[in-house]
Amino acid sequence: MKRFLKPGLVILFTLLILFGSLTLHTVVQSQHYSRLVNYVGIVRGASQRLVKLELMDQPANPLIEYLDGILEELTTGNGGYGLFLPEDESYRENLDILDRMWTDIKEQIRDYRSGMDKEADLLSLSEAFFNQANDTVFAADEYAAGQVRTLFVICTVMLGIMLLTWVFILWAYWKKMLRLENSNQKLNELTRRDNLTGVYQMDFFKEEAQRILDAGTSKKLAVVYTDFSDFKYINDVFGYAYGDSILKRYGEILNKMMEPGELCGRVSADNFVLLLRYQEREEAALRQQKADEEITRFMHNSHDHQSVPTCCGICCVEDVTEDLNIDGFLDRANFARKTVKNGTNSNYVYYNESIRSRLREEKDVESRMLVALENREFVVFYQPKVELKTGKTASSESLVRWKSQGGSIIPPDRFIPVFESKYMIDRLDQYVFEEVCRFLSKRLKEGKKVLPVSVNVSRLQFFDQNFVNRYVEIRDRYQVPPELLEIEFTESIAIDNTNILTRIVERLRQAGFSCSIDDFGKGYSSLSLLKTLPFDVLKIDRFFFAESNDPERDMDVVQGIVELVHKFHIKTVAEGVESKKQVEMLKQIGCDYVQGYVFYRPMPQDEYERLLDEADHE
Repeated sequence: MKRFLKPGLVILFTLLILFGSLTLHTVVQSQHYSRLVNYVGIVRGASQRLVKLELMDQPANPLIEYLDGILEELTTGNGGYGLFLPEDESYRENLDILDRMWTDIKEQIRDYRSGMDKEADLLSLSEAFFNQANDTVFAADEYAAGQVRTLFVICTVMLGIMLLTWVFILWAYWKKMLRLENSNQKLNELTRRDNLTGVYQMDFFKEEAQRILDAGTSKKLAVVYTDFSDFKYINDVFGYAYGDSILKRYGEILNKMMEPGELCGRVSADNFVLLLRYQEREEAALRQQKADEEITRFMHNSHDHQSVPTCCGICCVEDVTEDLNIDGFLDRANFARKTVKNGTNSNYVYYNESIRSRLREEKDVESRMLVALENREFVVFYQPKVELKTGKTASSESLVRWKSQGGSIIPPDRFIPVFESKYMIDRLDQYVFEEVCRFLSKRLKEGKKVLPVSVNVSRLQFFDQNFVNRYVEIRDRYQVPPELLEIEFTESIAIDNTNILTRIVERLRQAGFSCSIDDFGKGYSSLSLLKTLPFDVLKIDRFFFAESNDPERDMDVVQGIVELVHKFHIKTVAEGVESKKQVEMLKQIGCDYVQGYVFYRPMPQDEYERLLDEADHE
């Protein structure tokens, strides 16, 4: 044994020196990788700042020169920032694209300064550059991650060598090995966690959650699936950097509320999952609600009081009779969450079998709706609005129905939430608008009576820069006079997006459209909207005309609304009116129009045309 000790020690120390050198080299290189990611991130942020200054007519040539210098060094590896050009195909491809786009941006800035280019084009290219910079950052980060994995392999080999060295030499080395092992455990823990949010990555979450389920120590476990109702809105309006800051803060909040034996993981994007323990079923929702209130306060205080709610589905292990693994419980919690997304339940929903049946129906709608649009299976119904002064039909609202190939009519509450959840509601909006224009154009060409028609638009339209232009193009293509078309926005959209909506309404009115607030009084109404937003019509929600313990008080509120908005020269429409008594009261308080079953239900186009023709012959 002794004769092998010295050669063995020599070999072991030689290997230690070799792997130690490799480790040192990799650690030093990793510092360069971080610098590379940081400087690509600087290019991303500074480019946004540059475009912002240009649009504010504050040319920033020094900033252009600064970015030129960074990009020059990034693409060549030569310069004073200490950057290098790694041998990574993905990173180099993304960097080449980024460099070419930078040249385009500089050319477009010169054109913009000379008045040859539009603000929208520069903004569009800037957004594309921002996204490409993101891709480049991700490519650099992925390359760096690969090098870190190499470092991990080297460290693992060194661990084995040092264990053998402990056998050959001194007891003291054992203590050093313990310290190295502890460091390695911390590194493993870090690799299991999501880089942005700090919660566990999905693979580790499922592995640990399954282990807890298999232990069977308690049935008092809840699997929670949560996300934000419209996180795309945050990213689109405020940028991905702000969106990431929300996700990071949310991860911190969720980690903070974890107790022993509980887990939190990130599925993807803004989707999080949790495994919680409880004594009473209600505890799971209450704890999640507290976390959500905290992230809502963070959003509310960060950007112009803008926030989006969370949607949470909860599946309790004790409520499920099947023998499921963690994937099965996650699926069922996700089923419950989706009922929140489509607006059929409150923000915190516990899974049950009725939810599963409902989502199967929605899946069927989702699989057929694109084909239905192409086959023009959606038909427009019209509900007339009666002018109270004359008692005659003055206009109508367009409402969409789905007439399936089998001939049955599918009500909107079954398919509109699916269109909204798949971000396709704008296509349905435009489809209905074009159908209305086609209908009006046909009657005008035939010399028949026409009345104004209102059409609804969704929140998603706000984030389409071409929304107004597209609607004007459709209207003009069918040669429909602007005064025959009214655009309706719901009160909730007006409350949540006052600044954006004000600009949209002004553009619509400049284009000749009338604009109205729909469902007024349904939510948290703000009478200041009547002063801020230049609307032409206000539709009072049916809530005021439903059965009530104090109908006179309801009508007093309606009268106050009518008198107030008339001072702003805004017309009023009472929705959902079903009794003649209500009609008489509305007439007395000066309401302009009534839309409800008391006069007409929504009717197919041919029936509405007969109504117009009869009115034309009176």
